[in-house]
Amino acid sequence: MLHRGAHQLLEFDRQRRFIRELGAGLFENPHGLRIDSNGNIWTTDTSTHLVLRFAPSGDVSMVLGKRGLAGKGWFDRDYDLVLFDQPQDVAVDSDGFIYVVDKGNSRIVKLDPNGLFVQAWGSIGNAPGQFNFPHSLVIWDNQLYVADRENQRIQIFDRQGTYIAQWEDAGYPYVLALADGHIWVTDARAEEIRRYNLSGKLLSRYQGQPGRGPHQFGFVHGIYPDKDGLWITQILNWSVQRLSFLEH
Repeated sequence: MLHRGAHQLLEFDRQRRFIRELGAGLFENPHGLRIDSNGNIWTTDTSTHLVLRFAPSGDVSMVLGKRGLAGKGWFDRDYDLVLFDQPQDVAVDSDGFIYVVDKGNSRIVKLDPNGLFVQAWGSIGNAPGQFNFPHSLVIWDNQLYVADRENQRIQIFDRQGTYIAQWEDAGYPYVLALADGHIWVTDARAEEIRRYNLSGKLLSRYQGQPGRGPHQFGFVHGIYPDKDGLWITQILNWSVQRLSFLEH
């Protein structure tokens, strides 16, 4: 679990028992959390402008960006380093290429498995391939699904950044998650969770009432599906909720 309290990256077992803390002192305003197929833990931080990879051991194994420096690139004394501005999310494809949602630059950045820059695409706007607050992404079958939040759509690209399609009328998509060929989406404005198939058909939706009790949401944000249901995080309620698939 990644949050903005005193101990920001915490690991628990399935019975919700605390195991360990990772990355103590490394975060300022943590945002995105993903685990890749090799068990590496990826985080983004919108204040440090860093993307960090933690090995399963808990050691930092890759640093992308430069701490405290926002930008598009850093070219100094023969360094050629990609910079980010408020990175929101990160994903890794089946070949190990890394994709970063670079919100402040309204773009997606692709890096090779060693963290070296490959390409970037996107700019501010509402045309296909442009973004207004890109916030999250997932990869399925070599296609990138990007939550283009303030444009109220999900855009789809191939791994070279070529625009394929978009799903409109998607509310305000905050965080995307994949499970069993479905895409789960949180919408903090509507306090709603939606489930789509990979063609963009809305299959189900669950709306929580604003509040602090069971089945109530306080700015629903993160989502993680497992074999039995959903884990969701809430910004205003400082809490994690467990929902059964039967409720959807």
